[in-house]
Amino acid sequence: MATAVSTSFERLERACHGLASALVLFGGFCLVVACALTVASIVGSVTIRPLPGEIELVEALCGLAVFAFLPFCQLKRGHVGVDILISAFGPKAMNWTQLIGDIVIAILIGLVTWRHAIGTMDKFGNGETTPLLLLPVWWGFAIALVLLVANLLVCLYVIAADIRDIRRGKTIVAAMGAH
Repeated sequence: MATAVSTSFERLERACHGLASALVLFGGFCLVVACALTVASIVGSVTIRPLPGEIELVEALCGLAVFAFLPFCQLKRGHVGVDILISAFGPKAMNWTQLIGDIVIAILIGLVTWRHAIGTMDKFGNGETTPLLLLPVWWGFAIALVLLVANLLVCLYVIAADIRDIRRGKTIVAAMGAH
């Protein structure tokens, strides 16, 4: 039975890492397109005229990139942590504070996702569009919502991985300077 659970967990681990990596590529693509639009608009303003609505698209693409990078940041424990005091209490204290921090992050991401879903429905319902290109605003909100749901799934996986590692007696995150 333990083999099936570990195999299932390993599949979940691979899926979460694959999802986070794919989202990093998507976020990077968004930033490259935003840069290309900005360059094209600058070159256009010098030669003929700037691209109309370029700022609207760049804003949306940069926002999506931020949401796309969150799951990878969570997997790599890239969020801000203050462990100078806790590290003095040893690896067990570090593990428990890491677990508590990951639970807090999951709760916060859950709240943001919930409120963002309500905002997405509102944007869809009111038909708001961007000022220059007249693109529906809800599409960016909807893509960001999918990215937030992916981040929430990764957060839940990280909590499960924390619990698994604590049960196994492994150190989740080493104190700074420890090798």
